Amino acid sequence: MKKIQNEIKIGLTIVIAMLIAIIGFRLMQDVPIFRPSLQLYTSFERVDGVTAGTSVYMAGVKIGSVNRVRLAGPDSVEVVLNLSYTEGIPVGSRAFIEPSDLIGGKRVRILHSGKDEMIPDGGYIEGVYDHGAFAEFQEFAADIKPDVESSAGSLANVLDQIDEVLREGGKEDLQRTMASLHSSSRQIDRLLQERSQDLESSIISLKNIMQNLDTLSSDRQSQLDGILENLETTSEELGLISRELGGVSSELHVMMQQINSGEGTLGRLIQDPSLYENLDSLAVNLKNISRRLDEEPGHFLKHMRLIDIF
Repeated sequence: MKKIQNEIKIGLTIVIAMLIAIIGFRLMQDVPIFRPSLQLYTSFERVDGVTAGTSVYMAGVKIGSVNRVRLAGPDSVEVVLNLSYTEGIPVGSRAFIEPSDLIGGKRVRILHSGKDEMIPDGGYIEGVYDHGAFAEFQEFAADIKPDVESSAGSLANVLDQIDEVLREGGKEDLQRTMASLHSSSRQIDRLLQERSQDLESSIISLKNIMQNLDTLSSDRQSQLDGILENLETTSEELGLISRELGGVSSELHVMMQQINSGEGTLGRLIQDPSLYENLDSLAVNLKNISRRLDEEPGHFLKHMRLIDIF
């Protein structure tokens, strides 16, 4: 009888240990003990740092963990998610692998799509690997590392050259230059102190001149307005005179064209030389007759009868 009781105790101990092991295993995998869990499948091109037990979050709340990670191909890694959020994950949601801290930790974040249809248990959710800002910074640092090393080497060479110049007497030259600058600064300061009153009086005089000019322009504003009005009237009159002169110029142009073409008396006189010669001959004859009339008036009177005169 005692032997049977010992076997019963051993059996109960084994059963209790198995129950504790199952409960602990489910707790470590974030699997609900007394309610069913939701299992989803997803895949990523890479899963750096994601292992079984990695936490799964949605909207900042932990809703499960990674159950299994398996290499499904050269560029594909299958990940099984155990979720305690049994209300369901909408169709179109996506699972992101992203950094959880600055030392390389990872986590899975589910982005809710907001649709009404839910992914069934054992269904598939799209996976996206998010490098994160820290990873991008690491890649950027790796890209610029050669340039930084080259710049550091150049800076070291420059510092070595400066140190060599200072050792060869450049330090004394630099000290003399600084002393000269200090002396010049003191001289400028002393000059400004000595001439501060002159500068102040000059500024005051300039200010008074500007005020006088402003007052003068205000007092003479009406005269300036009258001068501007007279200039505007004169400009209009000059424009009218210019138009009239243009008309006269056009008429003179037409007249000159007529004269050149031989139209009118003046044109004929200029264009016909015989008329000019006849007029010249007539003038000569009239001159001769006038001279002879003065010399021999009786010659002309004897041919006139008294009745013809009266």
